[in-house]
Amino acid sequence: MARRIEHRSTSEWPAVRLYEALIDIDYLNDRLAELGGTNAELVQHVATDDGARFQIRHSVPADSLPSVARTMVGSDLTIDRSESWRREEDGHYTGEIAAEIAGAPCTITGSMWLRDMTESADSEFVVAGNVRVNVPFVGGKMEDLVADQVQKLLSAEERFTAEWLARRA
Repeated sequence: MARRIEHRSTSEWPAVRLYEALIDIDYLNDRLAELGGTNAELVQHVATDDGARFQIRHSVPADSLPSVARTMVGSDLTIDRSESWRREEDGHYTGEIAAEIAGAPCTITGSMWLRDMTESADSEFVVAGNVRVNVPFVGGKMEDLVADQVQKLLSAEERFTAEWLARRA
């Protein structure tokens, strides 16, 4: 059984500005340098007229993992994450996200949307997805653990993005 994830945030920045940042090569490299752990890298980046897709690799040090996770993976976690984004209309963007943890029977999939809010100049960003860990007996506990880590990562990325945009205002 998969564990559901939902992350919702608002920003003082309009959706177009957030979207431009989220797919920007410099932004992605800066975010990886700060939050990506050792050996973090932008593996691939393809921009098109109506969107972008990219793959990043980041890691989580084994010593920061709970003991049950360390026993399963044995070393630092390497996470391969891909995102695709597209412009639906002015002020509205949608995307998909997928991630795998190397050497672990874990997958994360989801959808994302970013839109301007009608009642203010702010924008709203939502990630909704599922974590699935295919391990008998402890899979549910591991799904909870991974979902919690994903929530923390999304919150850290949200803070990083706000600071990154503010430095460029």
